[in-house]
Amino acid sequence: MSESEEIARIEHQPALVVAGLRETVDSAAGTSELWKKVVDSIKLAGASPEHAQQIAIVFGANAENKFDFMAGVVVDSRESAEKLSLNAAEVPAGEYAIVDVAGPAPLAAATGMDYLLGTFLPQRGLRAAGPTLEVFGPGNTNAEDYMMQVWIPVRSL
Repeated sequence: MSESEEIARIEHQPALVVAGLRETVDSAAGTSELWKKVVDSIKLAGASPEHAQQIAIVFGANAENKFDFMAGVVVDSRESAEKLSLNAAEVPAGEYAIVDVAGPAPLAAATGMDYLLGTFLPQRGLRAAGPTLEVFGPGNTNAEDYMMQVWIPVRSL
């Protein structure tokens, strides 16, 4: 793949505050249930989740292949998260490997994560420096042409 065809890149991203819920889940069905809880909490607080930037933080997997996963939306402060009756997670500013991926969200996210960790980062002498972020675009997350991004904070080896 030539540099002009490269699908991933390194970008500096500003700090973010994510309002959401964090649980250990074992499948895409588990993440779907967690997303439903987040959306319900946002609606109960009188806000509109449809217009919020949705983001998931994947903190890692355990030996049973269960994921420590946070589903949420970007907000302006910890106080805003509290108003939505959600937990807040701060995503630090820094350099991130970012890849655009297409397809149904769970599969697209896994494909993007595998590419960044298995190919892109090693080829550049970089390693992950924190949890993976799944940044969702608008539209139907189950559609074949759905577009989203995977972000991984990076540092040199």
